[in-house]
Amino acid sequence: MKFLYSDGPIIACSTGTNTNAAMAVIRISGFKSLHQFKDFFTKDLTGPIEPRKVYYTSLVLQGQFIDDVCLTYFEAPKSYNGENILELSVHGNVLNVERILGLFQSYADCRSAGAGEFTYRALKNKKLDLSQVEGLDLFLNAQSTYALDQGLSLLSGNLHEYYLELYDLFLVHKSSLELSIDFSDDIGEEAAKDYYLKSLQQFTDKFSSLVKRVGPMGPNLIQPEIVLAGLPNSGKSSLFNFLLSEERAIVSSRAGTTRDFLSEYYEIEGVKYKLVDTAGIRDSLDDIEAEGIKRSKSKLHSGFFKILLVNPLEIDDGLHNLLQNNFDLIIFTHNDLPGFEAARERLISIYPYLGSIGAINLLEVSRAWELELKALVNKKYLYSIADKPILLERHKSLILQAGIVLSRYQSLATSESDVAILSHELNTLGSCLSEILGIVSPDQVLNSIFSNFCIGK
Repeated sequence: MKFLYSDGPIIACSTGTNTNAAMAVIRISGFKSLHQFKDFFTKDLTGPIEPRKVYYTSLVLQGQFIDDVCLTYFEAPKSYNGENILELSVHGNVLNVERILGLFQSYADCRSAGAGEFTYRALKNKKLDLSQVEGLDLFLNAQSTYALDQGLSLLSGNLHEYYLELYDLFLVHKSSLELSIDFSDDIGEEAAKDYYLKSLQQFTDKFSSLVKRVGPMGPNLIQPEIVLAGLPNSGKSSLFNFLLSEERAIVSSRAGTTRDFLSEYYEIEGVKYKLVDTAGIRDSLDDIEAEGIKRSKSKLHSGFFKILLVNPLEIDDGLHNLLQNNFDLIIFTHNDLPGFEAARERLISIYPYLGSIGAINLLEVSRAWELELKALVNKKYLYSIADKPILLERHKSLILQAGIVLSRYQSLATSESDVAILSHELNTLGSCLSEILGIVSPDQVLNSIFSNFCIGK
């Protein structure tokens, strides 16, 4: 991120520049004074401009009218990122927006902002901490109302407050250890020990409630995927097309037609899943197909809801390996072809647990069946979020890591008399908590987060 060490004026269209709209919002940030823009507006900017008040004015360049705009000034440090910010509401034709952006870049010494640069400056100026930035990232890119709500909760809601309260309890406990070192003679050794253990218990109780929201590292719930898998010619692409109601994937009787995975959004009860059609999994000498199969296996490993399609008329040794995955649904296909029932019975004799799985004819599959499929997926999703799990992998990893350190520290708290050892372990725990809140923010974390942001945010 080249902008990490830059603090000059930046400009961006926060509403995007890809499609025409009735209105677009352009942001300029990091300038010293409004006076430097006085030649661009018919409104007198040298007079008193009240912050957060909207002014109607014309945008001009060297006497030439450009657009009628609404101008709003946010004065530092009481702005989103702690800098002076000028917001312009302009007519949203893409050509008009690009012309205005170019005007300020050419004549007002503004640089085009990088993705997430406005928010990075908010982090740098301590208007947001790292966990709030991650919450904003989650909020802006959420594919479900649950992810949306958790992003908002991290940004300024209950979860962020919970983190702050937890860290405050940690600081109280840390001070109790220092108290027992420096002032035990003044307050009494027994009273100091009691205060130390009591503050540890208060922190532990709070932390335990957080740990309950961190399960094993499972499928991605921020952008869950429904993965269709199977051997070649099992009907994956046909089912993919049916569910999307369009001929998105090429369907052919020739094995290996799908050489890489395809994905499209598929909405169920307000959650945007990625429906993934994978390449048929088999041994292949074709480099391109082999790479597609490798990617398919990766998708199968990370999928939220996994569906195995089985054509009992075309089976090879690869099915045994496929069945080692934990599928949510297994479907026999091609039940319209001669010999289907006999082939199905032979397969069930080898894998008896497949006996209860029904068959579908992908040429005649109904919308009623699709509703049943959606109900199964939705049931699993609701079950997965019932305990309000933490969604961000970095937070989950740090909470689990902090749990291990805390457990070790608890054992030492009742058996170790060497304060130096206790203090070292406590500092390790504090480092984990600091990273969760974003008091410590490694550059690689910042790069990962801000790459997801839109320009102008």
